[in-house]
Amino acid sequence: MPGTDCLEPAEFRARHAHDGESDTPGATVFLCGAYRFSGDIGNGLLEALPQVLTLQAAVGDPLRDVITLLSHELANPEPGQATVLDRLLDVLLVLAIRTDFRRSPNAPRWYRASVDPRLSAALQAMHEDAGRPWSVPELAAISGLSRAAFARTFHDVLGQTPMQYLTDWRMTLARDHLRTGELGMAGIARSVGYSSPYAFAAAFRRHHGEPPGAWRQRESTRDEELQPSGPHIH
Repeated sequence: MPGTDCLEPAEFRARHAHDGESDTPGATVFLCGAYRFSGDIGNGLLEALPQVLTLQAAVGDPLRDVITLLSHELANPEPGQATVLDRLLDVLLVLAIRTDFRRSPNAPRWYRASVDPRLSAALQAMHEDAGRPWSVPELAAISGLSRAAFARTFHDVLGQTPMQYLTDWRMTLARDHLRTGELGMAGIARSVGYSSPYAFAAAFRRHHGEPPGAWRQRESTRDEELQPSGPHIH
C-alpha cells in the first residue's frame, strides 16, 4: 500500500523509541505483518475469512496474553527473537481466526464440524491420515456413534456424506501436491489413499473432468502467465 512502511523489529524500535512520550493522547501505532498462503488449502481459509477481522481481547483471553508476549518480545530483543516472533505470530493468527469463527453466524461448515464433539474426532482422523482407506463404520466408531447416526449428523453439519467429504479433501491435497511438483504420480496416489497412479488418475478425472497431468500443465501455464513480465518500481 503506498505510503506504508514495513519495518524490521530493530528499525521499528529505533524509529518509535519515544512514542510513549507523545503529546497526542489519541496517537496509535500500527504493527503490520503479512502471511503468504498458497494452494487450495490456503485459499479455502482465505475465502472463509471476512475482509476485516476486529478483535477485542478481554483480560484472561489467551489472545490478549499472546499480544502482550509479542509486544514484550518486540521491545526487548534477545537471542532467538526471530524464532519467538514467528511462533507467537502463528499462535496469534490461529487464535484470531478461532475467535472470529466462534462468534460468527457465517463460520464455515468445516469449522463448525471441527468443534462438534460428535464429529471432531472423525474429521481430525480424515485430515491427518487422508491416505488411509477409511470406511463409514470406522469413522462412526471413532465418533462413538452408530453408522446411521454418524452419517446423518455428518450430512446435517457438512452438507455431504463422509465419503464425499473425504474425496474432496483428498483431491484438495492432490491438487496442492501437483502444484508443488515435489511428488510423482505414484507418491501422490499413496499420500491421498489410492492403490496406484492409475486408480488416482481415474478418480481425479472423475472429479475434475481431466487427468492430473493435464490439470498440472494448465495450472503451470496459468501461473506463468500471471507472473510479472518486466521490472516494477515499488
